[in-house]
Amino acid sequence: MYKRITAVILAAALAAGCQPEQTTQVTDTASQLKAAQETKDDVTSYASTYKTQTKENNKESQSYLGLKKDEDDNQEVTVKNAEEDGKFYVYDKKAILQKDGEWIDISKLGGSQLLSMTKPLLYSEQFKLLEKMTDAKYKDHTLTQSISGYDDYMNVFGQNEEDKKAITSLKKTYPEIQNEITVTFDKHNQIEKITNDLKLKNSKTTVHNNAVTTFSEINSVRLDIPGPVKHAREVGA
Repeated sequence: MYKRITAVILAAALAAGCQPEQTTQVTDTASQLKAAQETKDDVTSYASTYKTQTKENNKESQSYLGLKKDEDDNQEVTVKNAEEDGKFYVYDKKAILQKDGEWIDISKLGGSQLLSMTKPLLYSEQFKLLEKMTDAKYKDHTLTQSISGYDDYMNVFGQNEEDKKAITSLKKTYPEIQNEITVTFDKHNQIEKITNDLKLKNSKTTVHNNAVTTFSEINSVRLDIPGPVKHAREVGA
């Protein structure tokens, strides 16, 4: 008798523990931003891409970055642009790339610059932008914010002094600016896609840059780091 009662109580407790936690009901911009923030820490591994297409008058260029990140913060990064087509790793917080057939650790030789390349691909980095999108329009788990001047652009993207200097310099070269940012969330209120469509113009030229960031395979990425990468030779020490 006591065994049966204990089993019923235990089953009820386990069932209660399996229920998903209450999340914010998403109905507008503020609640969507709040819901995304609530699920931010749940994302521990993922695949992401960052694709840019730039047109200046009749010239066009493209670039591609691909990232796979595991729950231990190890990263496999693919780079494709006009100058290069290769791969590097971030393993045990070290920047490791291949040169002349050998994997080398360049953390002490410009490694920070290599690591900075992955920022547009990191899930947590996107929240610096989201925090500035309080004026975005909401519809069906999508936020859209339009910018038509440098004051608004500075408010969104002037996140540090370096950014502010770059934007001030950009304004001198291209006095006219238009920007539209679109962020799409999945059913779990996690970021699925960010499109940043930017147009710059002066009296002589127009530049159109379209950057698209995507996230997929959330919490399902497992990286098999090659042995030579794990034991890469350190240079610049």
